[in-house]
Amino acid sequence: MTMKNIQAIILAAGKSTRFQTGKTKLLEKICGQEMIIYITKLLERANIPTTMVVGYQKELIIEAVKNNHITDIQFVTQEVQKGTGHAILSSRDTWNQQDILICNGDCPLLTENTIEELYETHIASDAAISFIVAHNADPSVKGYGRIVESNGVIKIVEAKDFTGDATTDCCINAGIYLIKKEFLTQYIDSLNTNNNSNEFYLTDLIEIASKNGKKVTTVTASFDQIRGINTLEELWIAQQIKRAEIIKYWMHNGVRFALAQNVHIDLPVTIGQGSYIGGGVQLLGNTQIGQACAIYDFSSIENSMLHNDVTVFSHSVIKDATIEDHTQVGPFAHIHDHAHIEKNTCTGSFSEITNKTHTTNAQQIMKATSVYNTTNNPETPR
Repeated sequence: MTMKNIQAIILAAGKSTRFQTGKTKLLEKICGQEMIIYITKLLERANIPTTMVVGYQKELIIEAVKNNHITDIQFVTQEVQKGTGHAILSSRDTWNQQDILICNGDCPLLTENTIEELYETHIASDAAISFIVAHNADPSVKGYGRIVESNGVIKIVEAKDFTGDATTDCCINAGIYLIKKEFLTQYIDSLNTNNNSNEFYLTDLIEIASKNGKKVTTVTASFDQIRGINTLEELWIAQQIKRAEIIKYWMHNGVRFALAQNVHIDLPVTIGQGSYIGGGVQLLGNTQIGQACAIYDFSSIENSMLHNDVTVFSHSVIKDATIEDHTQVGPFAHIHDHAHIEKNTCTGSFSEITNKTHTTNAQQIMKATSVYNTTNNPETPR
């Protein structure tokens, strides 16, 4: 659907202190793509003009965004990080649409459908603020504000300030809001720092709206979809979820995975119909695999193109190479540095090929395949 009169602001200024890496978490990769790029590309697909509030390591974030986008994204600097409310205040000069969509930069699992549902609910209800929530009654889940309603007033209590029962207040805040510009302009200066973090909380706008009789609506999404990523453990969990999504997609398109849970696959990878991926395989970067290929156990392929009917036997490494049709590689081969393996070729066991074109004849292929299948791979998948 087309979302009209809307702009987005991405909050990307924080220091990522809980990562304990000394680097911004937003440039950590999930299945080969920087975390921040998942949300920027989602908004680009939805044709929503976007402003990003940056601060900590802003030069690196801006560079990564520009390297991944053709359309312009506007950047605003939050010189001192004083909370989410202060970040939005820093972007005030960019507000030029009827509704402002506010997202955290660490939500790589968010989908377009959920943003569309938020928009539809917001417009249909004529709400001042609409925001996304998820159900999670587990008290061990930390770092999320919880939705609390009392005496007809709804508010979000941030994790550091929450002292209630998570099983009772079981809705958590996803950090994704759609706010009327008129309301935001009127009440943004009402925020204060009366909290345990001494910061300006954007979430306080929910309570302000409720107390002033403004319409507040919510949209419920699954917890997995709105997971924030504040620690390396949470990064690992998000990558497992994203990887499972990618593998499921390729399964639905005719690709067999022998041990899907043990395969690493990056987002840009493509795989042709009828191909087979063995256990422990790594498919990295901009790798393209053709139809009816077989990649056997513990092989690694990075930024390479494999044409149709290519067999890569176990423990082979292919990087920055091109492998043409009806070719056999390995086992234990190392093909790299722009090597080009022509059609009907066999590289042989324990071979290394770099920066050149390699050919053998079909008879050698048949012999090598026969020996390997007999001694190492008695059951072929195709």
